[in-house]
Amino acid sequence: MMTVARYTKTTGDQLGSLFWADGQMMADYQLFGNVLAFDATYRSNKYKRPLVVFSTSNHHKQMAIFRFALLEDEKVRTYRWVLLNMLDVMENKKPSVVVTDGDKAMWAAIADVLQSARHRLCGWHLEKNCVLRVKEPEFRKVFKKAVYANFDVAEFEEYWSTTVKILGLMDNSWVKSTYKLRRSWATAYLQGTFCAGYRTTSRCEGINAFVKGFLKSTNSLLELVQSLDRVVKDYRNNEVLDKCGAWGEEVLLHFLWASRSHEEDMHVPKGDEPSWHPRRDISHSRGSIIRRAQWESFGA
Repeated sequence: MMTVARYTKTTGDQLGSLFWADGQMMADYQLFGNVLAFDATYRSNKYKRPLVVFSTSNHHKQMAIFRFALLEDEKVRTYRWVLLNMLDVMENKKPSVVVTDGDKAMWAAIADVLQSARHRLCGWHLEKNCVLRVKEPEFRKVFKKAVYANFDVAEFEEYWSTTVKILGLMDNSWVKSTYKLRRSWATAYLQGTFCAGYRTTSRCEGINAFVKGFLKSTNSLLELVQSLDRVVKDYRNNEVLDKCGAWGEEVLLHFLWASRSHEEDMHVPKGDEPSWHPRRDISHSRGSIIRRAQWESFGA
């Protein structure tokens, strides 16, 4: 499939920012791009550059990655360049909701380029910041409830005001600044807004941990791109497996019988071919075809 890449140069004629997406990513964006999440917390490369992963949730409630960008810096102009190029490559389709970690430069670029999009703050990043910025353990439970509970607006405001006063956090700078942004994170203010499963923290948390598992701090640019290609292939493999699970066991058995027919076409001497059977307890857990239907030799 066609891959599109865009880049900038520094004043020293070196690589500035790099943006790329393959054909499948572009096709997925047209289907699932109403909600766009991006996170620039990855610096696992030898250049210590921020890597942005653009993603959403597909029709199997799995992560779909739309594109990657390796940035020169985290300034407004750089994020603006990324978003403008994204729109150009993606046929100017704009998301209706954008989920971010709350970076101010990112926020400013979104407000400039994606003016009609609803900005939602990622609950996972909010909870992490809460632990770092508020030392009162009880408030962490209070904050989590404030984020996810199905309050109406009046109930949320009453709950927040009462608990913050009880815990003596009226003057805490993080509590005050986060409250001002409540329309971007409190479920009470986001009722009726389609967010593709980003109501909970598992989406951002899952892709964050998964991507980091493929990256190393010593990665060169080429190694970084190759590692990210493996990330995408793994996610796509999971989608194929879920499709098999959705269609039923018969489809998977057909695949296995077709494989055996191919083996027979290769004229394997009779008696030398491995005997096998698919395990009947085909699970829907992630993994390879082998983990779903294992080939077994007699005596194994």
